[in-house]
Amino acid sequence: MSFNKFMLFFIELIVIIIGIFTIFKIVKDLEVAIGLFSLSFGVLAIIWTFMAVNSLSKGSSLRTYAISFLFCLIAILLFSIWNLFIKLFQWEKSLVYPSYFFITISYIIFVFTAYKMHKLGKEFGFEAQALGIKKILRKKKKP
Repeated sequence: MSFNKFMLFFIELIVIIIGIFTIFKIVKDLEVAIGLFSLSFGVLAIIWTFMAVNSLSKGSSLRTYAISFLFCLIAILLFSIWNLFIKLFQWEKSLVYPSYFFITISYIIFVFTAYKMHKLGKEFGFEAQALGIKKILRKKKKP
């Protein structure tokens, strides 16, 4: 690692630590502070996934899976934001149900994507290679 990359990494680490400290210093409610902290990682995950989607070839399977992953992240982020609103505005008894909608949408997208991945594996015959690898590993384990 070059000196410039090390310094950049060090500066980024300090900024992250200062940001974490600031969140917990400004926000007195621990649950809200943790919610904001987790939201920051959710936003970062969405940014990186969006950049990954843009770097992948249009029409490729990997880009399709990255887009599905992006939609899941967005649904999970909306779930987290809604839960934070529930805590901030004390909606515990009246507006809890929409959070279930966001997390259910995320699960549905995960199921759809997993099915597509399974179908792709069957199409290209990865299952047969996986079984062959398992047989070889079992033979190696036996004395």
